[in-house]
Amino acid sequence: MGSDFKEEKVDNDNWGNPPSPLTPENQKKAFRAQLILGLVGLVGIFLPGVLFWFFGR
Repeated sequence: MGSDFKEEKVDNDNWGNPPSPLTPENQKKAFRAQLILGLVGLVGIFLPGVLFWFFGR
């Protein structure tokens, strides 16, 4: 199945920016970002359940 856009040029060699190097500073930033995303995710999962349990009575 091909693309319907005739003017669109497909460039498989362009994959964007290379990943940042694995340095201790970048590892700390990545871990902190993962921790924040995990906590926000847990709050987003548990908060509706707790509110439903508390106010659903």
